[in-house]
Amino acid sequence: MRQYREFRLETSRGRARGNREKGFTLIEVVIAVAILGIGLTAIIELFSGGLRLGRISQEDTKAMNFAALKMEEIVTEGTIEPGEGEGEFNSIFRWRTGIEKVDILPYDKGSEFKPPVDLYRIRVNVLWKSGAKERSASLESFRVVKPAS
Repeated sequence: MRQYREFRLETSRGRARGNREKGFTLIEVVIAVAILGIGLTAIIELFSGGLRLGRISQEDTKAMNFAALKMEEIVTEGTIEPGEGEGEFNSIFRWRTGIEKVDILPYDKGSEFKPPVDLYRIRVNVLWKSGAKERSASLESFRVVKPAS
């Protein structure tokens, strides 16, 4: 049977280091710090992106609530008149409304037929400034109103 011998080559530098071979070299530490820095930068970017999306979502929700409030106000007034209007909810959010009469049936204007109801299209736009951008949310509805005799 053959026996194999283990050969170790030792340099003068290896013998002089002795037990100090167990630690990390400076290059290993620099590489580890660089990888850690890249990872932390990515995590911070994700966190700030999540905060930004949360703020935008909150603004969108407020805008839709304001639009629904204004729509309810218009519908419950009793009379609906075609036209446009605008105003402010607070220092951030403002609104624009548009009400227009819609022809129900394409009929000849000269005929005596009159539809039993009038159809109105109601649009509510809520506008606000978010950072450097102007943002908006819209709500649209149709209402049927009995014409005044």
